[in-house]
Amino acid sequence: MTLKGIKYLQMADVIVYDKLVSRELINYAKPSSIAILLSNDDTEVDLLRKYALENKLVIRLKNGDPYIFGRGGKICQELIKDGIECEVVPGVSSVNSVPAYAGIPLTFNGISDMITIVSAVSQGGKLFDFQKIPDYGTLVVLMGGKRLEEVSKGLMIKRDPSEDVAVIERGTYLHQKVYVNKLGKIAEIGNNLATPSMLVLGNVVRLREILWKFS
Repeated sequence: MTLKGIKYLQMADVIVYDKLVSRELINYAKPSSIAILLSNDDTEVDLLRKYALENKLVIRLKNGDPYIFGRGGKICQELIKDGIECEVVPGVSSVNSVPAYAGIPLTFNGISDMITIVSAVSQGGKLFDFQKIPDYGTLVVLMGGKRLEEVSKGLMIKRDPSEDVAVIERGTYLHQKVYVNKLGKIAEIGNNLATPSMLVLGNVVRLREILWKFS
């Protein structure tokens, strides 16, 4: 969370959030603000529209990256159609902060100068076509913790089973867990990882052995 994000939380009349958001952030809200936890039955666009049209400052507080495999762009598009002003206040991206917190730089001189980011599954639940990934560089795979065995098999279509891979479960949280192994063996940890989880594949993973001591 950035300082600008906290400033808006302190000003907000309504805060709409989901179960992935840290509840500690809600503590920044003013006493008179309304905090609404989204359920599966809620339509977030309708909620945001309702309160915005009542001339209230509404925050949609999201975990992760609203514009990276999230619905942030779609939500703004729908609201703008109704003449509702929208501003996106990005936080620190989980794509780089989670690996960094685990002691893994995504790029490193002489080891990796390219990053590829993919979502393991689409909104419809279809597995990503791993034929499309490059056969070199650092690969970050989001939202694959529940289908790790399938994901690892898919990755081995293009990547060497002996490549180093880290699976980071609940990154930056108190109960963070990091599993490091070769790609061909990483499925052994199972498919019951907590949400969110992330997979980082590439030679940069080896740097964790050095950098984690000082993280």
